[in-house]
Amino acid sequence: NMADKTRRFSKVLVWLVLSALAAPVLGQQLKGDIMALEALLDRVLPGSKTHFELTFTSESTPTFNMADTTDGRISITGTSASELTAALGVYFREYCNMTIGWPRGGGSNVFLPKTWPALGKTVKQQRNTPWSYIMNVCTHSYSLVWYTWADWERFIDWMALSGINLALAMTGQEEVQYKVFSQLGLTDKDIRTWFNGPAFLTWSRGQNEYGNNIAGPLPRSWMKAQWDLQRLILPRYRSLGIVGQLPGFQGNVPIQLKSIFSDANITQQGDTGWMNSLDPLFARIADLWMKVLIEDFGTDHWYQLDGYFNGGTAPWYTLPSSKSLSSPSTPTTAITVAPVPQRPGRAPRHFTSTVPVPVSASNPSCQWSSAHSNTYLAGCAQNCKSFPTLPQAFAACAADGACGGVTVPRGGLPELRAGIDPIYSATGETSYVITNEVACHEMPPDPTWIEIGAAAYAGLSRTDPKAIWSFQGWAIVGWNRALQASQFSGFVHSAPRDRFVVIDMSVDGSGEWQQWNNASFFGGLSVWTTLHDFGGTDGMKGELARINRIPFDSNAKGIIGTGYTPEGIDQNPVYYEFMAQANFRTAPVADLVTHTVVRAHRRYGLSAPQAAVTAAWTLLSNSAYTEDISVQDHTGVPHLPGSDTTHFIDRKVPTDKLCMEYAAWGKLIDVASSGAVSPALEPFRYDLINLGREILAQISTPLSQNFSLAYSASKIDIQQLTTTGNTYIQLLQDLDDLVSADTAFLLGPWIASARVWAANNTDCGVLSCGDFYEWNARVQLTTWNPTPAGAAKIPGGPIDYAGKHWAGLIRDYYAVRANLVLQQALTDGRAGRPLNQSAIDKILATHAYQWTTATNPYTSTPTPALDISRTMFAKYAKYFASCPRV
Repeated sequence: NMADKTRRFSKVLVWLVLSALAAPVLGQQLKGDIMALEALLDRVLPGSKTHFELTFTSESTPTFNMADTTDGRISITGTSASELTAALGVYFREYCNMTIGWPRGGGSNVFLPKTWPALGKTVKQQRNTPWSYIMNVCTHSYSLVWYTWADWERFIDWMALSGINLALAMTGQEEVQYKVFSQLGLTDKDIRTWFNGPAFLTWSRGQNEYGNNIAGPLPRSWMKAQWDLQRLILPRYRSLGIVGQLPGFQGNVPIQLKSIFSDANITQQGDTGWMNSLDPLFARIADLWMKVLIEDFGTDHWYQLDGYFNGGTAPWYTLPSSKSLSSPSTPTTAITVAPVPQRPGRAPRHFTSTVPVPVSASNPSCQWSSAHSNTYLAGCAQNCKSFPTLPQAFAACAADGACGGVTVPRGGLPELRAGIDPIYSATGETSYVITNEVACHEMPPDPTWIEIGAAAYAGLSRTDPKAIWSFQGWAIVGWNRALQASQFSGFVHSAPRDRFVVIDMSVDGSGEWQQWNNASFFGGLSVWTTLHDFGGTDGMKGELARINRIPFDSNAKGIIGTGYTPEGIDQNPVYYEFMAQANFRTAPVADLVTHTVVRAHRRYGLSAPQAAVTAAWTLLSNSAYTEDISVQDHTGVPHLPGSDTTHFIDRKVPTDKLCMEYAAWGKLIDVASSGAVSPALEPFRYDLINLGREILAQISTPLSQNFSLAYSASKIDIQQLTTTGNTYIQLLQDLDDLVSADTAFLLGPWIASARVWAANNTDCGVLSCGDFYEWNARVQLTTWNPTPAGAAKIPGGPIDYAGKHWAGLIRDYYAVRANLVLQQALTDGRAGRPLNQSAIDKILATHAYQWTTATNPYTSTPTPALDISRTMFAKYAKYFASCPRV
């Protein structure tokens, strides 16, 4: 009841006040080590370290200063190693025209200058917020999974030179979990079959809990090798002033613990048990977890912990208090969170409730929409309780924080509904929506959520009193209700203010802080990032003007960092470089076109303006980098059919922006043809091939749709089917030829890097370890859930979610798949029947099984870039005949 909640709320507030008195100032950075910086210079640019004089300085704001010395060197002072390496990055990029990038996503151009350029002035830059952040928990699976220590060294050096000083450190945690769960009585088999395979570990670590034993079981040799790797990564982070966020315990465990401890509070979902933080066993496991974690890896006092809001994952179907946990049979009256059949982790859009949720009587009056004819509102409030009159229903809904509106069935009584988005009704229903729902249902922070959050934080702080809880804001993307505001604000207030930090992960960088009328996470602290990419997929995109606001919007409060959180890296380097540099800006960039043009000249090593480079990047700045169409790849390359309808009108006429991108491709071809830039220069070659890839990928969508319409017709037209199918397949084969010209788009390196981890190990089950890791690598790119031999259909799940535009994958998987559909459709069409979907399902499942279990080699050597670019540019010019000449 409300009295009990008030008492609990008061106790929690007392605890929070006492904790806050001892809290350190958030933002303490690691100093790092000058010798580590010199070692970085030896790795990145051998022979360069004598040119730089590096020293630490003391300033209240993270700062670096650069100046010329009398002996022709560069003096750099900085408040930490991270500021010093950021300064080195600025000098290399802006004064030496070097590029230091991702090996698979843009490449590098690093060299010892014949004459080191002088600065000509003192250069001083300060961080506008203390932290520059990178990574998403998924990045460790979609991009970093096969990294060796040599790969990590390059990646960490790039981070340092980009000024990044805060990053996730998820590697090696399975060995920690193995130790913890073994001490709790679980067997080797229990644990290893609960973990997913290496390519899917993010999802057995608790992020959305998407199954368990996907492409598993996990070999012990993998766990130990990754543990060893983490013990190299973290010291390197720390020596360069980078804080690594370690994984905290978030409540997901092998289900066997439920019976071992006779714990009725553990909620089962598949073979996973979910524990509420108020469960006494949660505290026991959290303490053991933290003890082993810190003994193994040390700590920088930041912990990533967000397994609670999983779009319906237990125990967040209901939120019991500690009182109800003490007597598990006692029914609760909590709100039930409805699961959402979307991408894992997607926040629920509405609730289903059985009892009213009280709101404050002092709130503004609810304002109601006019009637929405032929619509209904999803979800029930108070079990869809009905009332004799509409005014009575309105009054009841206004007093219930879980009610979003009223639906009136045809000929029926008004019913209380939870949803706020009218949905088409074929039965003639009518709906009314509260238009100021957040204001009229405003509630204080939910005491139950404060209690649960406080218990979760205590799982960190009992072992580490300086613990900072880092919470991925993706968990609340799409939350917009007053009840959700009450619940999440309870979570924010469950820890001292400087111990709970939200990683703001809006998909386009617009800022989750804007939710609930610019609530800025209810007074909490946050790192403002842009997510931008799902699955590490390819696609030129990203609205630079939008992220140019980060962190300068005056409505945003409590911002302590900036950064980016893509599920996968190795794409759109211009976008991510721009975002990394945001941490040192004093204001938004005034002229984005000039900024990108200047960057391109530096990237290509040009010391004087080159007209075609200027033209190309002016076009791209006004087209691809003005759009945030989707974080996913909806083209016809990995999908049959593609669903992107934004680049062609009626599947025929390219949009003005796509015309600009095609023209930019021609300009880059002109640059290479003129000899102004060598097509062998990796940053240029990547841009040239990537832009051509984007053009052909966008053409693939209408071609795949034309083919789909032909094979889906009730009466198949053989000529139309043959023409559309062959045209689509030919484009895929041409695209494969084109992307063969750059290492970033080769399948070979991905598979080779997976097989490296086999070493001499023999503990990978019926497969050799090399074949096991290759199988993981192939499955992630295609079906995500493995397809077994003899399957009638590819298993459900995020099929092709992490598909790539890679040579080898396109030709042998996507194009072959399309041809299999074509041949079956021809067989059915010639027999006068529609496409046999059951036959197609079986054929595609067989194809998926055969390709994912194959071990045929793929090259890691690119082909020449210029001739294939010219050929494809000319071949596909007909699709751009309607475009104006540029």
